[in-house]
Amino acid sequence: MSAPRLSAILITAAAAACGTDTATTPTSPTTTAATTILFAGTLQPKATRFYSYTLTTAGTVTAMLASLEQAGAPKPNALELGLGIPSGTGCAVDSPSSTTTALVPQIKQDVAIGTYCVRISDTIGLPAPMNFTIRVIHP
Repeated sequence: MSAPRLSAILITAAAAACGTDTATTPTSPTTTAATTILFAGTLQPKATRFYSYTLTTAGTVTAMLASLEQAGAPKPNALELGLGIPSGTGCAVDSPSSTTTALVPQIKQDVAIGTYCVRISDTIGLPAPMNFTIRVIHP
């Protein structure tokens, strides 16, 4: 093969190797870590308490009555727990749930970005004021 012809082949091969094709790296979906909020307080007999929180990401919110106790002794009383939207000086909930303490989600709700609330109510009459903890997990 002659030197000019070999040079032409090498130049063509080099030009082909310098093309504009770029390899793309596949992207994996991003996941947002869940955030846990603990609300704790004392619930008086026949009373209601609520707490507001703001979501900056839409998704599923869960809530659970994590603890209910008087002077360190857990009490099995059923209370009403609900997720809703703050309304005036209260928390308007659509579907409150009668629940006892558990460390698993007792209420689940899909929500958009916005301000929401969790409400706890004593509808049957606690024997005395009780300390409680509510755990809300959101995106």
